[in-house]
Amino acid sequence: MAASPGPAGVGGAGAVYGSGPLGFALDSGLEIKTRSVEQTLLPLVSQITTLINHKDNTKKSDKTLQAIQRVGQAVNLAVGRFVKVGEAIANENWDLKEEINIACIEAKQAGETIAALTDITNLNHLESDGQITIFTDKTGVIKAARLLLSSVTKVLLLADRVVIKQIITSRNKRRTIYNLRHS
Repeated sequence: MAASPGPAGVGGAGAVYGSGPLGFALDSGLEIKTRSVEQTLLPLVSQITTLINHKDNTKKSDKTLQAIQRVGQAVNLAVGRFVKVGEAIANENWDLKEEINIACIEAKQAGETIAALTDITNLNHLESDGQITIFTDKTGVIKAARLLLSSVTKVLLLADRVVIKQIITSRNKRRTIYNLRHS
């Protein structure tokens, strides 16, 4: 997923834009300005794109359903690990704690929704040809994916603010020490 920066890294109207091999676009009201955030989102976008782009036919083989379920579970597990890191960052940064925690809660809910919508354990509509007829809630997966990408992006941007604040603090401390030694 690549940002669409203009001069000096300015994107258009505060949107997150996707381009490149995934062909994924999302307007979440956020603007990706840092390459690290962009690169961190790529695997997640790839997995979600896989879920959303699976064929729309209502009959799916057991193997296809299991693959969809594995991707849904993988997304949920990755989100769970991500949320733990986000919560740890929030606990160390009181000024951003509420914002990070809200975004983490949204990410966790979205990950759980994706896992639930791709769970095949409750399916029992086996047809005579050995395939299962299902009516995938693709709209639900898309909504959950949008929420997930938006909330993960928020956490990453807030974490970037923490890192930038730490860099500035460190520079200021070094500058103060330097000035004290040379005055």
